[in-house]
Amino acid sequence: MVKPDEWVRRWFEARGGIPGATPAERAAVNYFEAGLIDSLAVVGLVGELEDAFGVRFEDRHYQDPRFSTIGGLGEIVSELAGARRP
Repeated sequence: MVKPDEWVRRWFEARGGIPGATPAERAAVNYFEAGLIDSLAVVGLVGELEDAFGVRFEDRHYQDPRFSTIGGLGEIVSELAGARRP
């Protein structure tokens, strides 16, 4: 199974790429500020993540500063997926 951070990176790459010269720079990209996604696409992205990893986002996750970066979003999904494991 693909790890959440890898899944998020691939999702953005499939839609046109991610700015940055290194993996760390690409993970730190704020996808809103970089114009990689709009509010409608966020709804689709979140739905796809929830389906792919069996997680559910709550309001607090949208307020988490990590939510707006590629790497941070992967971290949130990893935490959610880890929390549902026994």
